Amino acid sequence: MSYLPIPTLLARVGPSGAGLSIVIPAWNEEDRLARTLERYLPSLEGRGTPFEVIVVVDGAGDRTLEVARSYEARGVRVLSFPQKLGKGGAVLAGIRDARFDYVGYLDADGPVSPVEMYSMVESLGETDCVLASRWVRGSRILRSEPLFNRFAGRIWNLLVRSLLFLPVRDTQCGAKFLRRSVVATTLRAVTLTNRAFEVDLLYHIRKAGHQIREVPVTWQHDPATRMPVGRAIPIMFLSLVGVRIMNLPIGRRVPRRWVRWFHEQWGST
Repeated sequence: MSYLPIPTLLARVGPSGAGLSIVIPAWNEEDRLARTLERYLPSLEGRGTPFEVIVVVDGAGDRTLEVARSYEARGVRVLSFPQKLGKGGAVLAGIRDARFDYVGYLDADGPVSPVEMYSMVESLGETDCVLASRWVRGSRILRSEPLFNRFAGRIWNLLVRSLLFLPVRDTQCGAKFLRRSVVATTLRAVTLTNRAFEVDLLYHIRKAGHQIREVPVTWQHDPATRMPVGRAIPIMFLSLVGVRIMNLPIGRRVPRRWVRWFHEQWGST
């Protein structure tokens, strides 16, 4: 389980305006980032409405930063951190720095098509938070994950529903969009920064009374994924239990040194 080490990381949300902000967390993504940006930028540029793509270079040890900066003339902004924040920390840093009314994030492998992305954004006219889901009716899986990953995903979903009472079928698909009002009212409460941060985010969105909608997408597994499923399982489970405990009355009595220890151990996983 991991908690943000610097309170000021999410201390404020900047001023907003009409448009779309997309955050892409990028840790050692030199081989996929350019392909993903080339997939989305033509569609964003063709719409004629304000947008920005915020690439958060998360302690990368390769050419990710160089690749990201090569697109700055096309509406890409780059946030670079020398030490790894973890996927959640990178996404939250990008969301905090976003400028527009509609804010979302996409994994660096480009998990949804530009058409599906804009369909999700347009759905924000009727709801507060839109999630791409592989497990709702209408979804199409072009290339499945390995059997172990699918089994682990189902168990994870069962635990999320059982411990957090969160009625979401797919918390981990890497495409989510939110209204600015959701960001403003929930970001301070989100403390996880590892790969389980999404359940923390969704839990607090629902707790704040905002509406969440899952939408079907066409998705395919990327064999080059950076997700170490086997190693991540115990950490994500501890994180999930931590979210439950920290949001019970007893959570206020948890020593801060325990929280700091968890962050030091699992912050970038």
